[in-house]
Amino acid sequence: MKRKSWKVSIVLGILLLSPSWGRAMVLENPQGGSFQSGIGVISGWICDAVTLTVTFDGVASIFEAPYGSSRVDTSPPCPDVDNGFGLLFNFNLLGDGEHTVRVLADDVEFASATFTVTTLGSEFLTGVSGSATAMNFPGASQEVGLTWQESSQNFAISLLLNKEAVEIIENSVGTLTTETGFTV
Repeated sequence: MKRKSWKVSIVLGILLLSPSWGRAMVLENPQGGSFQSGIGVISGWICDAVTLTVTFDGVASIFEAPYGSSRVDTSPPCPDVDNGFGLLFNFNLLGDGEHTVRVLADDVEFASATFTVTTLGSEFLTGVSGSATAMNFPGASQEVGLTWQESSQNFAISLLLNKEAVEIIENSVGTLTTETGFTV
């Protein structure tokens, strides 16, 4: 019996001395296995921290992440709601390939994620425009228009049509080009 209580005391002692013990925390973006490009956000929440820092690929560059935004969804498990963090970041700066982000609370790593970056050949692409259509997305009878946005270095949804709307337009007026440049 004495031997078990000794082991329990050591385990409890280690847990109580651990800087991350008792902290509820989540890295929401980027998710592990995801694809990133352009300007995005490293975000999540942690119940209690003084400073949050972010590093990529073990490189010496460290970015301090603003912390303390209101997140009502974090109560419970947190005793308060000022737990959100977010760092705006240009993923293109990392270059094409697999990368790992690590998030530290008060110099102790609490989360990491490995993701893949694909760029369009530069850190910030300027002077171009374009659009595309994703067929059968988000459902079998829908089409989504995508338009390049230089400010976010990414494509944004600019038009959502279902097949019935496309057929009605085509039957009424023939081929139609929308203001965003999509041919319907």
